[in-house]
Amino acid sequence: MATLQLPNTDARLTYLAIQYHLARPGSELDHESGRPAESGLSSVAAALEPQLDKAVAEIELSSGQQERLDSAISGSINELKTTPLLDAGGRGTIPAFAETLRRLFPEAADDPGEALSLAGHMLQLRRRLAAQVPPEADEPGGEQPPWWQVWKRRS
Repeated sequence: MATLQLPNTDARLTYLAIQYHLARPGSELDHESGRPAESGLSSVAAALEPQLDKAVAEIELSSGQQERLDSAISGSINELKTTPLLDAGGRGTIPAFAETLRRLFPEAADDPGEALSLAGHMLQLRRRLAAQVPPEADEPGGEQPPWWQVWKRRS
């Protein structure tokens, strides 16, 4: 388990990404068994939500949750990039994401171009999280990543 301390804006962006993840059908299911995953992000969302008003929020992530969060951040970046292209109603592909965006970042609701700025911040957050908590596969004795993930391979 990795403990992360997130400044307020990073915590709100992380929560936004988790809401994106949770709104996708089957996101909390184990892909092999089809049962609810032990490494889901719903528990992280429950722990993070009461901390959104604090200056610094603290969450704990397992390696499976780190992977899911990384995927959620990637999807959120794409969703944020499409926000200015949508009509003034802000109808995105995931309604829960749009509602959470309006609640956490009201400036993005008033100015859809602000969503592009948030996408940039989200990308920076993704890079900071990757630097803070390297995947377990990079540890000595860990499993090698799939052959096609050459950027994760050890020398």
